[in-house]
Amino acid sequence: MESDEDYQIVISGWQVYIPELGLNLHEGIYCNYDEEEGGYLPDFAITVVKEEGQDEWLYFEQDGFLITLANYLHGKTDLDLGQLGQLSCFIRMPDGSLPAEE
Repeated sequence: MESDEDYQIVISGWQVYIPELGLNLHEGIYCNYDEEEGGYLPDFAITVVKEEGQDEWLYFEQDGFLITLANYLHGKTDLDLGQLGQLSCFIRMPDGSLPAEE
């Protein structure tokens, strides 16, 4: 997904789509470059927020889907954590996988 000399972010093709917000949530791994190994090594898991139809990420953090979404939306919506957890969502799989489920 994103890379520079010091780090690389790799995200899963699986995503959770939240129609009411027009957002997709992805699991990802933040990798740091290790000079001794000569490559990127996984450091910690992250959740990545992307706008529907966009390739660029809006926000990421080292937390689960609901907390990351709440932190990203802080001050942008009146929905509280409980309300966010009740929004309708769909799991989308990479192309060639089974159809999405509600």
